[in-house]
Amino acid sequence: MTRWARRSAPPGARALPATPWEQLAPGAEPEPPRAARGKRRKKEYENQDVNGFAAHRGEEEEELRRKDRRRESRRLRRQEKKKNAMVCFHCREPGHGVADCPAVLESQDMGTGICYRCGSTEHDLSKCRAKVDPAAGPFPYAKCFICGEMGHLSRSCPDNPKGLYAEGGGCKLCGSVEHFKKDCPEKQNAEQLTVGRWTPGLSADHEDVAAPALQKAQPKRPKVVTF
Repeated sequence: MTRWARRSAPPGARALPATPWEQLAPGAEPEPPRAARGKRRKKEYENQDVNGFAAHRGEEEEELRRKDRRRESRRLRRQEKKKNAMVCFHCREPGHGVADCPAVLESQDMGTGICYRCGSTEHDLSKCRAKVDPAAGPFPYAKCFICGEMGHLSRSCPDNPKGLYAEGGGCKLCGSVEHFKKDCPEKQNAEQLTVGRWTPGLSADHEDVAAPALQKAQPKRPKVVTF
């Protein structure tokens, strides 16, 4: 502790002697150690959320959980609605497809896990690259759900008037029920382009310009004025 002498004399006079340490030591309060000063307990609050941020964050988390539950509920409803709208092509009952049809699973000659073109069980028809005998038909291992015969699908069955359109309708270009609009032969023919042949000596920039067809002149009718 630093000791200071009292100066009551005027400037330039000699100051009083300093107080001895022995007189100051009994009345002085010892300073706390440096380590103890750092361990003072901070002020405690009755409510730790002093600014309301924790409560706001809890409300946001609860709102997110509620939205997740609603989203999951809507997804399950969509799946159930889609399943109920599905109609089996074999038994014509709603709620399941051909792969899950009980009547198909009981039948031994009507397979659903085989390729209709080559009969393999390792791939389906969309991935098959095998070549079959044209006399046997395009799908020798397929059994029609309409007539029960082998060799063709239900969409190509002559006894099926709706073809590919189970709910009615047909191709928007030609009206056929055996193909979709994207596979229509008329559309494929319309996309084809006929080009002329190049003859020796002809310029590479030559273009065939179609001559306009001569139109027959219409006879001029006499003008009639009615008063």
